Amino acid sequence: MGIPETVGSFNVLASNCPALERMAICNTDTVGDSELVFIAAKFTSLKKLCIKNCPISDTGVKSVGEGCPSLVKLKVKRCRGVTKASVCTAFLHNSCDAQLSPSRN
Repeated sequence: MGIPETVGSFNVLASNCPALERMAICNTDTVGDSELVFIAAKFTSLKKLCIKNCPISDTGVKSVGEGCPSLVKLKVKRCRGVTKASVCTAFLHNSCDAQLSPSRN
């Protein structure tokens, strides 16, 4: 995005792009579970989401799974607070291709 990813910046994005279908969030400490809850509430048309190296947890993944019914692909890479079980469980209700890559220690 080129700006700090926060609830405020996601709100501006949601206002201007309500039908956004793809989003990638990479290498930022400003996106956590509260931002994922916001994304789940505002970006219901989201089909593909990639999250890489962000301080999220199973709670955030669950909220995306519940709030993004159109999601068909989720990639979670190097997010230490996320388990494979949560990624798989969050998407049992639809045909999402969920992928979790291990975090580097």
